[in-house]
This record gives sequence, C-alpha cells and structure tokens, in this order.
Amino acid sequence: MELFRLTLIAGFLVAGVAGCTYSDPSSEAGSTPTQPPAPSSSAPSTIPTTFEGKFQSQAAATSGSVTVQVTDTSAVLQLKDISTGQGDDLRLMLSPGTLSPNASGELGLTSQDLIELGQLDGSGSQRVEMDIRQWSSLPSPVRSVVIYNYADRTAYGTANLIGQQVMPGDR
Repeated sequence: MELFRLTLIAGFLVAGVAGCTYSDPSSEAGSTPTQPPAPSSSAPSTIPTTFEGKFQSQAAATSGSVTVQVTDTSAVLQLKDISTGQGDDLRLMLSPGTLSPNASGELGLTSQDLIELGQLDGSGSQRVEMDIRQWSSLPSPVRSVVIYNYADRTAYGTANLIGQQVMPGDR
C-alpha cells in the first residue's frame, strides 16, 4: 500500500511539472510579439565603479596609489607614483583580503588568496586592463592590490581598496 501511495504521489509530481512548461507565444500561428525581448541576464547593466587605495609598506618601503575603474566593458587598474624595494620578480596581485593588524599587531593580509595580474614594470606608473569577462571570472571580491616579490614569496606593499565592493561575478 505504501509503495502504491509513493508511486501515485510521484506520478502527480511528474504530471504537475510536465504541465508547467513554457510555450513561446510567438511560435503560435498568427501571433506576433508585442514588445522586444528583455535583455539577457548576462548583459552588463551596471554603472561605472571606482576603487582607490594608497600603498602601505610591508616587507619593503612601498608608496604610491592605485585606482581601479570598473565599467560595463572592462576593469582598468592604474598605478601612480609607485616606489618599492628591489626584487627579482615583482608582480601585481589582486586579493580578497585586506591589510590589517594581526594578533601580534603586525600588518598582514587577511587572505592568502592572490590573483596574479602580471609583472610590475618598475616605471612608477602602470596600467593593466582586463575585459569584463576576465573581471567577472574572478573567484572573489577584490579588496586590495598587492606588490608581491614572487621570488621570495613576500608582499612588499598592499593598497586596501576603498569604494563599493563588488563581487566580480555580479556583473
């Protein structure tokens, strides 16, 4: 009896779901759509967002500023007046963490996750562009930019980003 009741309930559920299928009105004979289709949910519809930060020293004396401008089509990172220690392999990284004092009072990143953007060119100013697909594919919100000595696995300096924190996947 119990098996019969479960089979009956399952049958009603399947029939109910099957009855809830979408029928496109434009596919019916003689009908025409009355309004244009809504934009797809993957189309960007955000206003430009700007993040800014000033570098704070960690393993090397580091100064300068960073601006990240996110639009519907790209994310542009602009470094200005960057000065940092010498390193064999300095790279720019994005982090979901922020530079904050740890339990012993020393500054450190709150996340060990780093997303590499490329090498620091050493010119004092640098521009890095990402198309919106690259930005949207980042696994976490971006909260800081790190100058990282890849050879020593050491953060030389970090700039916490101030501005509306946007999940890259929300674009």
